[in-house]
Amino acid sequence: MRYFIFILFVLLPAFTGSGQRRLAEDDTLFFALKEEATVTATRIPTALRDAPAATDIFTAPAITALPARTLSDLLSLSAGSSVRDYGGSGSLQLASLRGLGAEYTLVLLNGMRLNGAQNALVDVGQFTLESADRIEIVRGGLAALYGSNALGGVVNIVTARERAPLTASVGLGSFGWKRISLAVGDGGSSGRIFADARYEESDNDYSFTPSWGGDDILRMNAAMYRRSVSAGGTLFLPDASLTLFADLLSLDVGVPGAVFSAAQGHARQKDLQGMFSLQLDAQLATRRQLRAALGVRGGRQEYRDPDYSINGTPLASRYDQSQVFANALLEQEFATGHRVLGGLEASFDQLQSADVRSRPRRVQVAAFTSADFRFHPWGLPLRLYPALRYDLISDAEPANDAGTGVPAGTDLHAFMPSLGLHAGLLPGILALRGRIARAFSMPTFNQLYWREGGNAALKPEYSTAFDAGIVYTAGGGVSTAELTWFHHDITDKIVWAPSSGLYWTPRNVQHVLSTGIEASWQLQWDRFSMRMNGQWMSARKANASFPGDATQDKRLIYVPEWSGSVSLLAAPAEWLTVSLTERVLGPRFYNEINTAELPAHAITDAALRLSLPLAGVRTVWKLEVLNLLGEEYEVIAFYPMPGRSWRFTLSTALE
Repeated sequence: MRYFIFILFVLLPAFTGSGQRRLAEDDTLFFALKEEATVTATRIPTALRDAPAATDIFTAPAITALPARTLSDLLSLSAGSSVRDYGGSGSLQLASLRGLGAEYTLVLLNGMRLNGAQNALVDVGQFTLESADRIEIVRGGLAALYGSNALGGVVNIVTARERAPLTASVGLGSFGWKRISLAVGDGGSSGRIFADARYEESDNDYSFTPSWGGDDILRMNAAMYRRSVSAGGTLFLPDASLTLFADLLSLDVGVPGAVFSAAQGHARQKDLQGMFSLQLDAQLATRRQLRAALGVRGGRQEYRDPDYSINGTPLASRYDQSQVFANALLEQEFATGHRVLGGLEASFDQLQSADVRSRPRRVQVAAFTSADFRFHPWGLPLRLYPALRYDLISDAEPANDAGTGVPAGTDLHAFMPSLGLHAGLLPGILALRGRIARAFSMPTFNQLYWREGGNAALKPEYSTAFDAGIVYTAGGGVSTAELTWFHHDITDKIVWAPSSGLYWTPRNVQHVLSTGIEASWQLQWDRFSMRMNGQWMSARKANASFPGDATQDKRLIYVPEWSGSVSLLAAPAEWLTVSLTERVLGPRFYNEINTAELPAHAITDAALRLSLPLAGVRTVWKLEVLNLLGEEYEVIAFYPMPGRSWRFTLSTALE
């Protein structure tokens, strides 16, 4: 009954608010009151109210007020998105938009692609939110703008370009959680610089009731240690700015695996990642802008499991990855208000590991264009957003793998179009939006070149996506309701299946249809804010992979038929904010024939934040209580999640 009432509440239409909208620059409020704009949805800066795609934006004030510490916490509060969590803090956490899987969710950091060619997965639990200026989440097929992997949508993390002169923070919490950070910054008329360092650890030893019943068991061997350093700055030039950003992350986590008995695994995984980016923003003329970026990423991942051995040697794997990325975009605005963007992109990916054949390399070059055309038929505002992208992707392997059956090189030529629209039926009150798009996803290095079972003959996966939505705004912006219908048709989807030998091999054998409705409601009334969203979705395998295939027309695993969330925030005083969030996830099947199911669950989190001066220094005190009602649940079968826990942080900042 609790879930039924929740979904009815989420789907209620917005009412006409009569409250007075605040115009003050109050950064304690949940939703920014000044004009919000998105760059991710069209690659042309566009007011959020005019975007052709369903888009959520979380700004820094909202992020700091919420009970949210990592990107995964934030994504679980966004409409149409969910996170596949393998055990809480430090564990693998994968984002899924519209139920299409993490490999179809493109994650960007300041516009730079983070989905590597190895497996196309991004662990969104690795990204803490301390330095985030805004998070943009755009749903729908966006390959015409971003290329491979953007079948379900795009998440763009935009980091802040400045810091306070000196900020220090310490934190304590349940399950041995400890955190300390230090940040410095300075700026003037010629530019600004910053640097910060963070350390975090947690033993993650929490008790849980096993799914098979019996006495409680202690989750063990999941300790997490995270160290990171960031630095950067912006140089102000005549009619231009040059921004530098560098980040280094070291992560050491336990991977005890699925829990089938009181005994738990002892595997550990170490990740070392570094990135460097340089971005130029230049005003070439009154209506002409240039944006260019160069980025370099490198990383090493090591996995070791002492419980398993091969010829007496413990099971161990190592993956060394490197990526170089560059783009240039030229935007032109015309006197009529039309805007056109043209861009070039290039990237290089390389992987070295004993688990894949040779040293696969991938070169990708692309040219794309998008536009914002404005018309006024019958006096009503209409905006069209066409886009077209051409990708040339080439894989190459050294000649010393001759005779392995792997081609010396494979090329893909892909043309991806899309068309979006936004029509104001009642300007400022009622609008329609929609988009139709083609998208594709390249096979990964693991799928193509895995030493035991890789299939070099794989084809790319393709999809056609449709969106149609209606947006209703009341009370001069006090209340906004959105309703979006979507349909994704994916062909040649790659799945791993048993082969004639001892190993499984990937094949292009699946046809997936994902159809659903997303509803959201936002209310901003004086010092009270609320965001609600819910979705109903049917994501199914449409075809039979072989005669008598029992998985045909079955729902995809771990995709709930319904889900939603509520976020409330009250600011009764300038120095005090209180927030409450609830996330509801419906039942999910965890086998492909849909006979085994995880039950629905609802998780309530709360946060209390105080900003007070102390001895001439501004201090921020934040207490978070997670899983307030102590719900016992699993997001992934046999990976128990922690019960009720708390976190306390104290930050001081010199202004």
